[in-house]
Amino acid sequence: MFKRTAPTFLLRMALAGALCAAAAPALAVLSFDMSVATRFTVATHGDNPPPDDIKQYKVVLGERYLSVSAAGESTIYDFAQRRRYQVDLASASYVDYSLFDGVGFRKSELLNRAFLGENLRKAGVGPVFDPVFDEHNFSLTAAGRKLSESTEAGATVLAVDGNPLARIPAGGTSISASDAAQFERMMRYRFGGHPLVLARLSGEKRVPAGFVMHHKQIGYSEARTYTISALQHSAPASYDLKPYTARTAQGNEIDQLLDKAQANAAPPTAAVKQAFEAEIAQAFADKRIFDGMLGMAEWSFVSGEPMKPTAQRTALLRADPATQAYLGLMRFKSKAELEAAVAKMQELRKSSTRKQHIVMLFEANLRGKLGDVRGALPLYASVLRTNPALAGAYKDMGDALYKMYETPRAWRSWDAGRRMAPALDLFKAVNQHEQNLLREHPEYF
Repeated sequence: MFKRTAPTFLLRMALAGALCAAAAPALAVLSFDMSVATRFTVATHGDNPPPDDIKQYKVVLGERYLSVSAAGESTIYDFAQRRRYQVDLASASYVDYSLFDGVGFRKSELLNRAFLGENLRKAGVGPVFDPVFDEHNFSLTAAGRKLSESTEAGATVLAVDGNPLARIPAGGTSISASDAAQFERMMRYRFGGHPLVLARLSGEKRVPAGFVMHHKQIGYSEARTYTISALQHSAPASYDLKPYTARTAQGNEIDQLLDKAQANAAPPTAAVKQAFEAEIAQAFADKRIFDGMLGMAEWSFVSGEPMKPTAQRTALLRADPATQAYLGLMRFKSKAELEAAVAKMQELRKSSTRKQHIVMLFEANLRGKLGDVRGALPLYASVLRTNPALAGAYKDMGDALYKMYETPRAWRSWDAGRRMAPALDLFKAVNQHEQNLLREHPEYF
């Protein structure tokens, strides 16, 4: 009997070996229930904290994805595609986000808080918030931090630079290194945890039956007790979005624009290019030189392909007062010059018969340079209502949203523009920013 089954057995073993050799680490396939009970305590100089609460989650740790589901919602983190899907279970709809927006926000906000804290210390204003707790909340750390351990009633107490952050009892369920890495990643994305604490927990290659994390916010403290149950070494090989549809346009004006772009963003067709060329040619033929210049600029923002003027058109552009006035405004740099340029750009709208939205785009960019991002956003929205295929406007609107720390919307805007015109030079800065995040924070990806 052994001789009859040996060839099949050896073939299966060889195939399994080949698959393991070609694949990444061992499959991470865990699922469990998790209860998070949060107790709030008001700080000495704080206000009334939120009421204590208990929330229940179902967690799935796949090989290249994880999901965390609570009442009415589920969040899926896809590390192969670097996407995050926020699913509304009641409406069976989802919104597609970039994984970069989370770490992008945390990095910017942590730097901002460090800057504010340093200024408060210099001014002698207190109490000054300990940055270790910001790092604990955002799962990012400064260089030079030290993790220390102690034992308390049989549990391991982890502290960073002397601040107790976690209490982890013995016991729990042993897991593989890849499962432990996914558990660490789940905590980082959904609940936070200091990187040194999470790395120490992951290194034990176990899921504790329960543990406590201590957080501090401005005005109050939190003690979060995590209790894990119903753990199984099995989970779907991949997640399934088929039961859900992309969210239809809803929310405020910018969200509606981004929802529509999510559904429709695509590179321009040959017919669109022909229509642009015909419109531009007609503008020059009608002596609407400013419209012709704006049309060429619009095409470059739509397609990522610059449209060089002919010698004849160049001569017309040099002789056109509105075009030259516009080019002059683009060279302004000081605050006073930029403020004057905004007013003059508004006047230039009157010089265009069909391309006022492109003039408005330039005005929005000038406002952005002045730091008036709230004034710029309605202009970007108006521009994109007129031409929803304007990839360059999505880049600029994303920049404005990023300055306001609205990183999920910023990346949605950038992603929409890149789907329309991936070759547009404006997006090189976004691409480089993502590469920097990948290099500096590989633990998120």
